[in-house]
Amino acid sequence: MGFFEKAGREVEKFKQTASEAAEDHRTPECPACGESVPDDVEECPECGADLAAEN
Repeated sequence: MGFFEKAGREVEKFKQTASEAAEDHRTPECPACGESVPDDVEECPECGADLAAEN
């Protein structure tokens, strides 16, 4: 296996690992506007949607 082939495989493994880690730590989104919202709020700071009704 050549250097570039090995490097390419290592980069691909890293990308997959990073993608999985990002999924594990996603920030919840407002169902009304799609903005990221903290876990502990009951109302979207962007659009004012009632998030408590969604849970």
